[in-house]
Formats: sequence, structure tokens, C-alpha cells
Amino acid sequence: MSPPRGRVPAPRGKPSSRKRAGAEPSSRKRAGAEPSSRKRAGAEPSSRKRAGVEPSSRNSAGAGRRSPARAGKAAAPAAADPRSDRVQKVLAAAGVGSRREIERWIREGRLEVNGVVPELGTKLGVRDRITLDGRPVRLHPPTDPQLHVLLFHRSPGARLDLQAATSRASEHLQLPRVSGRWLAIQPMPPVDGGLEILTDDGSWAHRVSQGVHALTVDYVLRMRGPLADGLVEEFRAAAECAGEAMSVLAAEAQYGQGFNHWLHVTVRATRSALVRHWWGAHGMIVSRLMRTRFGPVHLTRELPRGYSRAMTAGERNALGNEIDAAKLARAGATADERTLDRQ
Repeated sequence: MSPPRGRVPAPRGKPSSRKRAGAEPSSRKRAGAEPSSRKRAGAEPSSRKRAGVEPSSRNSAGAGRRSPARAGKAAAPAAADPRSDRVQKVLAAAGVGSRREIERWIREGRLEVNGVVPELGTKLGVRDRITLDGRPVRLHPPTDPQLHVLLFHRSPGARLDLQAATSRASEHLQLPRVSGRWLAIQPMPPVDGGLEILTDDGSWAHRVSQGVHALTVDYVLRMRGPLADGLVEEFRAAAECAGEAMSVLAAEAQYGQGFNHWLHVTVRATRSALVRHWWGAHGMIVSRLMRTRFGPVHLTRELPRGYSRAMTAGERNALGNEIDAAKLARAGATADERTLDRQ
């Protein structure tokens, strides 16, 4: 049978090119016997793999950068412990009480450190155990280092409830609640009212309390009785009352048509109780006494009774500057007096 046209049969004795490829492997199969550059890389590690044995420049540089930082962290000194300070300062800063209160507790033997009543100025250690009236005092680190100062408008005759006032202020002013104790700076007597300054920082309260004597304060009095200009002039010239010194800088009377009269007073280093006592001793009945200014801080009509507002940073700075200036002036006057005494 003859083969179809157009096809040439391959000779039987000679295999085709495809079959010869099985006997003579192509370049792809020969690559199995003679590994290519990629497979030879397994036997001879590339620069990346050799980097595991011999670190590359990038790794060595990174190690060089990390080692000084780690060494610096290891050699960094430990932070100073805030408790390694005087007992009065540490407890006042924690809001346990004012420095004067803490000093009184020490004198009365109520405050103990490790079971012993400390001396004034004793420094606390990290592991010291503090007790007040037999109860342990735990000093928690402040969660918010920001200073909180509130201006509170207290009604005359209303008791100053620090917890209620600060809780209400925290809700309305969105202030963070702190675990420390709130303090009132030079609070008014329960019978009087007006501007009250509250803070949770014992150190700041101590600083302001130390300079209160140098600040000028305004009072507004409502009185009943025979008020006359001569009595007002006598009050302006008053230098003491009941054996206690007083300093009246200004007094302006507003006479009413009925029984009540108003008196605006500016004093320095003079308590409101002393002002009330002076007028009572001269036949006048003080039915209301309000503090309307404390140094550069004023009680305005925008703050209604029973409400609080946060003291601004400008008011805090002005109060601190006035206290510092008054201290410098007082120190200069004392130095001048000593110089005159020597002469």
C-alpha cells in the first residue's frame, strides 16, 4: 500500500529529533546535571545568605545604632523620687492637707512615720509608712499634673462644702476628678460669703496663703443702724480692734432710704470677722458681709451664687506676681528699717 501523497515516511533505523532528545538531553535537562547559577547559589551562598554569617553593612550599621541607645538606657540614672522630700511638702503636694495643718498634726503627735512622730522637716523615703490618727496615708501619684483652681460664689450663711462644690464643678466644667483633697484658701467664716478660692494643689495653696497678708481684699457690708460720715472716717483711721492690728485702705458708704446701708471696704491683712466686730462694737448691725475681690481676682456678676468656674491662667499668674511683688517690697522695707536701726 503506497503512502499518501505529501508525506515522507521517516526511516525506521533513524529516530526522529524528538526521540533523539530523550537520548541527548536538551539544555533544560542538562541543567539538572549541571546546576544553573540559581541552583549553584544553594551550594555557594549569595551575598544575602552570607550576610547571616558575615553581617552586611546595613545590619552592622543598625546594630551599631542600637547598641549606644541600649547602653544609654542602661546607664540612665533613675528618676528622682518625689517622696524624698520634707514630710510637710510631700503631704501638702498630695493634697492631704495644708502645710500648717500637717505641722500642727506633727506637734500634736497625730502624724507618724514608721510608728514614730517625725520632726519638722524630716525627709520621707520610698518605703516609709505614714499614718494619721493610726490610719495609713497612701500617696497616689497625680493622674493629671495640671493645676486645678476654682472660684466659688458662696452664699452668706451657707456652710462651705468642699466635696459638693468640687463635684458640681467637675460635672459642669468637665474637669477631671482627682483623688486628692481640695483646700480652701483663706475661707470666709460660715456667717459670711462671697468669693472662695479652692484648689487641689497643696503647694500652690501654701504659696498663696503665705502671701495673703500682702494682698488687698474688698468687702461689701450691709448694715443697719445710725451710720454717719464721722463713723466712717473713724473706721478708716482704725489701726486695731480687740487687740488685733487692722489696716483699712478705703471705705465708701452708700446710704439707703430705709434701715439698710451699704459700705464698700478695702483692707489688707485684716480678717472679715475683725471688720464685723469693729462695727458691732460701734452700734451697727452687720447683716451681710461678702468678699468681692481677692488680690487681682474679682467676683463678677457672671458667677451666680452656688456656682463655680475655673480660674484662668492669667488670673493665676497675676495673683502669683502680686504676691511676689508684695514679698519683695516687704523685704526691702524690712532691710531699710534695719539700716535705720543701725544708724
